[in-house]
Amino acid sequence: MRDVPLVCAALVCIGCFSYTRIDSTALPGPQRGTEVIARLAAPGEFQVGTISIHDVLSVAGRVAYADMDSVVIAARELSAASGDDYPGYEGLLSVRRNQLAHLDRRRLSVWKTGAAFGLGVGAIAATIAGVHQLLGGAAGGGGKPPPPP
Repeated sequence: MRDVPLVCAALVCIGCFSYTRIDSTALPGPQRGTEVIARLAAPGEFQVGTISIHDVLSVAGRVAYADMDSVVIAARELSAASGDDYPGYEGLLSVRRNQLAHLDRRRLSVWKTGAAFGLGVGAIAATIAGVHQLLGGAAGGGGKPPPPP
């Protein structure tokens, strides 16, 4: 029963967001601070600090800057063709527009949020009902005690 609030919190955090494709060629491009995943047309190589990461397929993070030629992303995570994910440490990575297969923007998903909220409310109600039953709330209450034999 102690795990119910943790499960509810995880559902709400996971269920609230989804990614939608945006036009990567539209100018001026995504606004600064927008959460994006840049999916590359061909595997690329990026420098994160002093480490080179090869065969990168996607870069996830926040848009720091966008112009006609590129989108600069404060990288949170890089995914490689090998299936490995690498931390980006919020380093600024420049992705040229001609490298992009597509750009996905993170947004709030209304129906997922509603479903997660409904599950959370249901779990809380079930917990309250269970505690109520354990404490004997289901037995009749009030009124006079039975007469002595």
